[in-house]
Amino acid sequence: MSNFKANNKMSSLDIFMHRAIYGGYAFSKSGEINVNPESTKNFWFLENMLHGRIREKSGSISIIVPKKEYFINCKRSSGNSPVMALDFVADAFSNLLSQHDRNRANGKILEGSLNLTKLVSHSGASFGFSGYNTVKRELISRFSSYAESLKEDADKIFSFEDFVPFFMEFLVLFLEAYPINLSSYIISKNFTPSATGLCIECASLDHSKDENKSKHFLGDDNFKIYMTLAANNGFAIDKNAPWRLIADISSPQMLEFAANRVPTISTAEDVLDYYFQDIRDTVDELEMFKEMLVRMYNAFFLLAPTVSAKSINAKSEISTEIKNRTRETFDSIVSRIGNDFWYEKFLTVKNIELSLGYSDMEIRKMANNAADLEYSFDRSRATGYIKKRMTPIVSSEGSMVYRMSKLDNKESPKKDAQSFARSLNKKIY
Repeated sequence: MSNFKANNKMSSLDIFMHRAIYGGYAFSKSGEINVNPESTKNFWFLENMLHGRIREKSGSISIIVPKKEYFINCKRSSGNSPVMALDFVADAFSNLLSQHDRNRANGKILEGSLNLTKLVSHSGASFGFSGYNTVKRELISRFSSYAESLKEDADKIFSFEDFVPFFMEFLVLFLEAYPINLSSYIISKNFTPSATGLCIECASLDHSKDENKSKHFLGDDNFKIYMTLAANNGFAIDKNAPWRLIADISSPQMLEFAANRVPTISTAEDVLDYYFQDIRDTVDELEMFKEMLVRMYNAFFLLAPTVSAKSINAKSEISTEIKNRTRETFDSIVSRIGNDFWYEKFLTVKNIELSLGYSDMEIRKMANNAADLEYSFDRSRATGYIKKRMTPIVSSEGSMVYRMSKLDNKESPKKDAQSFARSLNKKIY
């Protein structure tokens, strides 16, 4: 077993080198390279990262979240706080615990292991999109610094209409690291896989320290039976956090647990149909976007309700005038600004978040189409139109899907997705 050393305090080069060593040899049995160990999932490959977050059905891509009414508490948690997971996942974990206890009673589990002598659940699903709230706080903080660094330009802003172009310039930079629309955030690297309800963690260890992985799990004499019992109950193991169990909803074992709860379930698609829903069907992202813009403007107003504006007259005399900015309500702004304005800004942001590569002209066309659909029908019709045009790219350059696709395709998956999205927009509405 290699001595894996990577942690986030290393230099970028050292992290790269040591992560590569871990990626190749972490689950090696006799020193050979083992990039894709059996019964594991690697969330560092994008197609696995999206497990339980995205699905494709009948050519349509959905961004999914679990339905909270199907969560239950897992047995044998490490503390007083409940550890929650989808009911069939909790059932599978309970069965794993029983099998593990029997093996321990029979002497097949060695005593003295910190985490693998007696299994307990440490954490499960997280609720409330707490990480998304962190993004919103970061947005305010970074914009304050941005406005201060461009104070001369910021001092020319006196109304919401003045504010939006200035804020959108900042937002283009911010979106490189933090998606602000909820559906985009869910499929970003900032979103934890645990929120899917499909994961249970059997230890509370730092995911960034490879030493923890080898010392407390991979190098533990009980790890082999832990892996076997996990697979027997329909779980995969997170390659980069071996204490995290992930429900493999395509495995016969996990499907059996799901069918015990819902007899009509027989496939992974049935699981997704019953237990998950498209987040864009449950929240009005356009309305959330409007509210965010208004909040950001009023936060900007509170930083400096008045501005000292200098002017020069015909005699080259400089005078200073104190001007007041206008604080606005959501209703006052929405009442005077048309839907085409909001849709254009919203689609501009989604285009960047999803790396779709639409031109400004294409964005304006879609914004006008969406506004027309809302005016002629309703918001739901406009939202459905946007869902089809803003199709997420589900494989990124550098992932395994990308490398496999390149063998047969001159275009990258990203280019393919962009072409597909544009072809959808050629329809007449």
